[in-house]
Amino acid sequence: MDEENKKRIRKKVFENIIIAIAIMLYFILINFSYLRIEEEILLNGLKIASLVVLFFSIGIFEVAYHKDSGKLAINGIEILVLAFHTQTIWHVINKMNIPFEKYIVYSTYVFAIYYILKSIIIYTNEKRKYLKSLSDIHEIVSKEPIKKEAKKRENKENA
Repeated sequence: MDEENKKRIRKKVFENIIIAIAIMLYFILINFSYLRIEEEILLNGLKIASLVVLFFSIGIFEVAYHKDSGKLAINGIEILVLAFHTQTIWHVINKMNIPFEKYIVYSTYVFAIYYILKSIIIYTNEKRKYLKSLSDIHEIVSKEPIKKEAKKRENKENA
């Protein structure tokens, strides 16, 4: 594999790992806030954080629309899911009777696993594209039908 393709693949995988680390830090900050702040202030903080993440997601959607980028749109959807998750944290832990710390840790694991799997899939797909580009079978096997001219058979009896 040439160096240019390796760099391109590494860049895509690295971007997803950076996003995963940022989301993990976000959840660590929420968990740390739970330990240090009163419950009422934390609840308001979660609402504000959810709104900030939601506006960030909308901004990503706008940039994706103007650039006509599907990759940015997918990142916007992922951030939107994070905003909804942040908004529903308090409701879920109260309905399910789950300790706050465990729920945040599980959420961190879920998001981290998602981004790791996404990075693996991106790496596999890019490698597959590169390997397919090396094959020249598509040039050898033409999909255009070969037209054969009709030839009159020579009759041996008449000769």
